[in-house]
Amino acid sequence: MKKIITACMLCIYIQVYSQNTIQLLDQETDHPIAFAHFLYQNQKGNTNANGEFTIKHIEGEKLYLSHVNYGKVSLTDSELKAVLQSGKLYMNKTYISLLPTTIIARKRTAKESETMQIRSSDKLSHDAGEFLSQSGLIGGIRKSGSYGFDPVMRGFKYDQLNIVMDNGMNATAACPNRMDPPISQIPLNMVDRVEIMKGPHSLRYGSSFGGSIHFKSSTNGFADKTRTFGRATGSYESNGEIFRTEALAGAKGKFYNFGIFGAYSEGSDYEDGNGDKVASGFNRRNIGLAANFKLSNSQNIQVSANSNYAEDVDFPALNMDLREDDTKMISLSHKITFKNSALASISTSANASFVDHEMDNLTKNLNPRKVNAITEAETKNYAFRSEAAFQFKESSLFAGIDYKKEEADGTRSREMLMGPMAGKTVYDNIWQDSKIEKIGIFGEYHFAVNETYFIASTRLENNLAESKDKAENFSSINPNDPSDEFDFSFSIGASKDLSENLRMGIWFGRAERSGSLTERFINHIPVDVDPYERVGNPDLAPEINCQIDYNINWNTKYFSLNINLFNSWLRDYISSEIRPDLTSLMATAPGVKQFVNINKAVMRGFEIGFNQSITNHLYHRLNLAYTYGKNKMINQPLPEIPPLDIRYSLGAHFCKQKFTPELMVRYAAKQDRISENYGETKTPDFTVLDFKASYLFSDNIQIIGGIRNLFDEAYYEHLNRSVKGSNQAIYAPGRSFYLTLSLNL
Repeated sequence: MKKIITACMLCIYIQVYSQNTIQLLDQETDHPIAFAHFLYQNQKGNTNANGEFTIKHIEGEKLYLSHVNYGKVSLTDSELKAVLQSGKLYMNKTYISLLPTTIIARKRTAKESETMQIRSSDKLSHDAGEFLSQSGLIGGIRKSGSYGFDPVMRGFKYDQLNIVMDNGMNATAACPNRMDPPISQIPLNMVDRVEIMKGPHSLRYGSSFGGSIHFKSSTNGFADKTRTFGRATGSYESNGEIFRTEALAGAKGKFYNFGIFGAYSEGSDYEDGNGDKVASGFNRRNIGLAANFKLSNSQNIQVSANSNYAEDVDFPALNMDLREDDTKMISLSHKITFKNSALASISTSANASFVDHEMDNLTKNLNPRKVNAITEAETKNYAFRSEAAFQFKESSLFAGIDYKKEEADGTRSREMLMGPMAGKTVYDNIWQDSKIEKIGIFGEYHFAVNETYFIASTRLENNLAESKDKAENFSSINPNDPSDEFDFSFSIGASKDLSENLRMGIWFGRAERSGSLTERFINHIPVDVDPYERVGNPDLAPEINCQIDYNINWNTKYFSLNINLFNSWLRDYISSEIRPDLTSLMATAPGVKQFVNINKAVMRGFEIGFNQSITNHLYHRLNLAYTYGKNKMINQPLPEIPPLDIRYSLGAHFCKQKFTPELMVRYAAKQDRISENYGETKTPDFTVLDFKASYLFSDNIQIIGGIRNLFDEAYYEHLNRSVKGSNQAIYAPGRSFYLTLSLNL
């Protein structure tokens, strides 16, 4: 009897592990992955149209899989046996990681050097720009202590960076001084991950001149039975008495999922390291809805809407403070997928945003008070996008068309309190009811040649700009309007695995960018570092960035090293110069500058990321970022380039990974490469030490606490603007204690 049982067990083993069929499926869509290559000792081939392949199990051997859109995956023998039990293996698209990219994700991937975490506490951030500044790759132009941080990446800023959410949704700043930069309108509590793509290499979602920051919203999937889900997070920070809270409640079933998001944050003035108060009061709240409906096994429709509201925000570096900012953003998208066809899917989306913005100087402490100024402005943003994805045997193609329209209008009123015009009110047409329309066609082709992965992309875009309510003083300076331009961009790059642990990539891109609404149409408003009023220039030529990126990644089970080098040659770079023949409208401005093109400029630099698991419990990380910029026409540095930034963290996991303390030190070098023509001043170096710890009580409850600026260092960032009327920059907060509680249901 014993022999019979043994023989039966042997037969079962042979049946399960001898000839086995595995189906590869996309993690998000559950669709088969066709034409994936597999290698298992001397067994090799491709998956069929249903994503299936068959192997004979060999004890102790590794299975290697590769696909042009999913990268390379290797399974150990124990992992393979688990897959053989179910017969299915799910893979995530990783072609994006072949680009010079950093992923900030809800969960860590295998590529630690390319991944940062979005913790539950990060979803509390009322400003996505401030959240991104946690990365040494991203700096932030700060005009307020706590709000409206405008990202700077590798020296590129403003419209040189393409900032979108969910394949195309974004907003246009209504404030000429960008109190409300587009990134400030991103509801981070609705975000699941952030893809930071460096350089002019990702052209599918718009003109990526210096880089692209793509926020992807949370996806809760579907369920066989209806069930609810939710979370709630709250935090308090001592310095500035900052209180934040956010929550999510939703439900999902077989054919639907939806969630309602909400957040509220407020804070007051904080103390810097010298014990001085910094005006930084703010009040911010938002509410949003996201829903996904499965129309069939091959079609689904998504809708999202959110409303952001900010009021009474202090901006000590500007002439005015934000009184109200009311923003609405809506998005509707549809996707249909096809099986057994080269046409894999068609994705179509429509987005819109509306910003109503009001600012004034009525609460500014001015002595003497010469004028009461109020500005009311609004912007509208409409976008449409349709993309077809093709999957061939050895390649894939994304091709589509998109449209975007930006409109801006606003008036500044100045009630004169002193001088010969006392008692009179003057109205300034700041935006001139201007608009920019863009219609583009784009394509991105992925293919592999002898285990080398290539991505080639291109974009052709027609850019039409005009003002419908021209101010007389502007028309006398700029008689030519409208402007009609074609911008052509392309990129090609290759990535190759030199070994199981070593990957190398090289990329070349050329991107064109036409001037923004500010650069073309702003009318006598000081919008940069210096107090000079700026005047737009509709005749600006598109600026051109020719850039090469080189990256190398070395990854093992316990160690990773990621090195990125870049060099950018800029032509017709958009800057500004003094117009001595023009008179400023405000007495506080020393003169007027107009936007112009600089013939030649360069930027080059590097980023280095190092991660290591020292023991099973102890880990550390090191990140460095540096950019060098130069205006070659006047032999001066380019303005607003952050200095060398070094960040090191040492942490540990205890109590079965539940308790995680971490010590973080940051060093920023002095910045003495400044543009004096731009009003920049030198910045001293500084070192800051932070500490945090988290404890996971259960899968549902987590507490996070820590101390920022442990030694109460008095410091300020190079990109911080100076307090209005002085040469003193806005200092960062001094020592601050914080506590966060997160509940997941």
